[in-house]
Order: sequence, then structure tokens, then C-alpha cells
Amino acid sequence: MADRAPTLVLGELTGTWAAVYRLRDRLEADAADQVVGAWRAVAAGLDLADVIAVLRDQVGPAEAVEQDRRRHLRQVTAAAVLARLTGLTRRPGWAGLITAITSVLRRARATGRQAADAVLDDTGDTDLPDGEDDDGDQDEDLATAYTITAAALRGTAQTIASNLLSAAEQGDDEQAMQDQADADLNTGSAWSLTAVTAAAAAFTAGLSDTYLTRGVRHVDYVTAGDGRVCRPCSNAEDHSPYTAGSAPQPPLHPRCRCTLQPART
Repeated sequence: MADRAPTLVLGELTGTWAAVYRLRDRLEADAADQVVGAWRAVAAGLDLADVIAVLRDQVGPAEAVEQDRRRHLRQVTAAAVLARLTGLTRRPGWAGLITAITSVLRRARATGRQAADAVLDDTGDTDLPDGEDDDGDQDEDLATAYTITAAALRGTAQTIASNLLSAAEQGDDEQAMQDQADADLNTGSAWSLTAVTAAAAAFTAGLSDTYLTRGVRHVDYVTAGDGRVCRPCSNAEDHSPYTAGSAPQPPLHPRCRCTLQPART
């Protein structure tokens, strides 16, 4: 690894970059709230009694399930739950969920553009207003929205299956297991994570596009500069600067805190 100090340290940001990260934090929090709220409206009242009954038939109370069989039961249960979740696409609220996701993408791109302008103009602002929606490519946004929903449905199915299997092993009754599934559906952790990750990617797209439009020729990939930085992100930073348009695009992984800034050359 190159001996290269990070350009930005999140805990010590001031001026424009501090404002940019506050804006990004608000964007991601709003994205999670908007998408999870729409998901809850779609998933409310989903009955998994048939899935629970089959699982309970396979696992006796307090039974010590062999590890390979447990993995198989979790995978089969996740597939069954995913089939039920996929059926939610026929509910009236599904269109609202897709709209919520595409809105998040448009707002994030616009916010990234706004952030890039602030960085390039070096305004020194301590706060930046929330961006307006960016029209962008509606077909591409729709395709991205469906990619996001597929990932979130899989993640939700895996979470529910894992928790149902644990509940069955503990001898929980059918109602307790349905309550656990309801809690997982309501929490929407997979939807929150995918919404935040998608918002971060769209933010970077808007940021990068504005850098190019305004003539930035080289950019640095910048980490958060602390002990939580992963190796792929550290390596991306160590290979900076990049020709604008060729840099790795954050987020490289969920909850990535990295960004791009004009190279200081």
C-alpha cells in the first residue's frame, strides 16, 4: 500500500466538504425513509402461515439440526418466502414503491451535481440546501429500480428465513413466528440498505458528470481516512489520481463513505 495520507478525514471536515457530507447524509437518510415507508405499505399483512407450517414440520422443537441440513432448510425457506414476496408485485402499492425508488435516484443525482458545483466553486458554505429532482434517463432509472427491488426482495427473504428457522428451533408457535416475520417486513433492513447504496451511487454519478462537464481532468478517489476503511477502498485511493471518467465510482460496497474530488495536482 502506498504511503499516502487521505485527502479528506470525515471527522475533521470544515467548509464546503463538511456541507457536502451533511447534504449526503440527509439524502441517504431521506432515501431510506422514503423507500422503507413505501415498502411497508406494500408488505403489510403478508401471511406466511403456509411457509411457517412446512418449516415447523421439518424442524422439531429444541431439535439440534445438523449444520448442512440447517443450511438446506434456510435456503429452501428463503426460496419459499421469496416466492411469496414476489407476489407482492401484484399489489396496488407496488407502483408507488417503484416511484419512490426512481424519485430517490433523481434526487440523488441532482444532489451530486449540486455538491460538485459547490466543491468546484469553493463556496465555503457551511450548509447546502437539498437538491431538486434530476429528470435523467427515465428508462434507465426504471431498470435500476427493478434491480434494486430484486436485491431487496432477496435480502428480505434471507432475513425472514433465517429468523423463522431460529424460531422453529426454539419451539415458537405459529403466531410467534408470523409476528417475527411481520417485524422483519416492517423493519425493511434490506430496503434501507439498498436505498442508501443506490442513493450514494446516483450521488456519485451526478458528482462525476458535473466534474466532467466543468472541465475537471483528473480526480482523486478519497476515503474517510480512518481505521474502518476497507482494503478495496484504500487501494482505490492509493492509485489516485485518475483521469476524470475512469476513476472507481463510490460506493464500492454498502455503507461506503468514499467520494471523488478534483485532484490536487
